[in-house]
Amino acid sequence: MACRFLRWQVILPVALVLALAGGWFYSYYLREIKVEPQELIVQALDTTNQATSYRFHVEASLITGGNKIGLSSLDGERAGDGSLYLKGQMTGQPVEIYQVKDTTYFRDPTSKRWMVTPGNNPLEQEKYMAEINPLSILKITRVDDLKFLGRQKKVPGRPYLLTCRPQVNNQFLNSYWQDLYYQFWVERGSNYIRKVSLEAAHRQRPQDKLTMTVDFYDFNKRINIKPPQ
Repeated sequence: MACRFLRWQVILPVALVLALAGGWFYSYYLREIKVEPQELIVQALDTTNQATSYRFHVEASLITGGNKIGLSSLDGERAGDGSLYLKGQMTGQPVEIYQVKDTTYFRDPTSKRWMVTPGNNPLEQEKYMAEINPLSILKITRVDDLKFLGRQKKVPGRPYLLTCRPQVNNQFLNSYWQDLYYQFWVERGSNYIRKVSLEAAHRQRPQDKLTMTVDFYDFNKRINIKPPQ
């Protein structure tokens, strides 16, 4: 009887350890090994597009005649109430903009004074530009040639990397560009797209290329944007 009791004292801890190890391995398998690219990209796009607030950095360039021309380099914030703040450079000129409710504030690069445009939203016509609305380049309606390139171990957080050739519901991109190629860095666990890069060829001059990279962070954080004083 005593031997049987001692045997169970050994078996139970071992069984518990094996059960915990099995649970951990299964979780690891689902998270790290068994990744369905189609399911992952759908979840990542849905999760990211549903964000109500975020911060971002945009870099865009034009490659033409073998030369790379910087188009924009901007840092921005989008608050939950729709307010926007941008600061950086566009086509080599300094830019600083606030959009709070229906009032837009532009800082004049020469006088450094704020130019106020109340009663309307002049940025509305630019809502499909990534600099104004970065999520607009993620309004993807179809994904072709989807590839899963695994975890990026040298990138902080070791995100998943996906590539594809999508169709996008974006007036700006569709009017001037074609043959879009995207890369997505998807955060493990949350499924937020932390970084997206795209390349596209000009419709009239296919040898000219657009390249753009957007980094996202602080999803759904509390962001307060107030008019400049």
